[in-house]
Amino acid sequence: MSTNGEIEKELNFCPTCNSVVESQIEFHYTKDQVMNEELHGHSTEILLSKCLNCGNPFLKEHDYQIIDGNSYLTNETQFFPDREKPFAKNCPKIVINPYQEAIKCYRANAYDACAIMCRKGIEAICIDKGEKKGKLVSRLENLNSKGILENTLFDWANELRLIGNDGAHSHDLSVGQEDAKDSLDFFEALITYLYHLVNQYQELKKRRNK
Repeated sequence: MSTNGEIEKELNFCPTCNSVVESQIEFHYTKDQVMNEELHGHSTEILLSKCLNCGNPFLKEHDYQIIDGNSYLTNETQFFPDREKPFAKNCPKIVINPYQEAIKCYRANAYDACAIMCRKGIEAICIDKGEKKGKLVSRLENLNSKGILENTLFDWANELRLIGNDGAHSHDLSVGQEDAKDSLDFFEALITYLYHLVNQYQELKKRRNK
C-alpha cells in the first residue's frame, strides 16, 4: 500500500530470516470503524505485508482508539506466522519458560544458549512427569519405560540432551544455527505431543464415549 506514492513499511520478526526485518505493507483494509460527532471512537484494520528480504508474508489485525480524530494503536494480533502455539495453554510454566527463553536465544544468534535452554526444558519435562532424581539420561529412560516417552520421542529428547551438553560443557565444539534450530523444532514437537496432542486425544475419547 502506498500513500502519496510512498511505500508503507513496518518492522516484523521474520522466522525465515531469523531477524527483525523491514516489511512492505501490500494491503490494508478497515473492517470496522465507529466514531461519534466528537471524533471519538474505535477502528479495526487488517494489514498484509511481506518481508523485504525473503518475501515471507505477515497478516495482522490492529485495533485503534480514536480520540479527537487521532488514532492510537491499542492492540495488535498477528495471525500469520502464528505466534500462539497450541501447547501453550496446557504446558506448565516450568516447561514453557525454557522454551520461550530458547526462542529468545535463537533470535539473538546465541545458539549455545539456545541448546542449553532446550536441554533445561527436557529436564523440566522429567520433573513435571515425576522423574526428579538421578542423571538426566536415567530419568529419560524411566519415562521411556513408563510409556510417557515413546521410543522416537525418547531418541529426540536424548539428542537434545547431548546437544545441550555440547553447548554447556564443550570448549572445542559450538552449537551452530542448524543444530540450534533443530533443537528448537524437536523440543517444540515433544511438548506439543506431551501437552497438547495427548490432551486432545483424551478429549476425543471422552466425546466419543458419551
